[in-house]
Amino acid sequence: MGHLSVSTPAVPQKVHAWILWEDGVEELVQAYAIGWTKRAVQVRFGAPPHQHDVWVWAGAVQRA
Repeated sequence: MGHLSVSTPAVPQKVHAWILWEDGVEELVQAYAIGWTKRAVQVRFGAPPHQHDVWVWAGAVQRA
């Protein structure tokens, strides 16, 4: 994340996030924001054992 500081909440926030899969497919998912900077948000989505943590641009995330 370069020199941007990352904020991490005590309780992850419910969000909707646009993610981009490896094959180029975009998908709107229900997720939790587990960290963020001014420009990007780290979201967690899915269910174990298929849980994913990814960084997306802040504009790709809305609070649920």
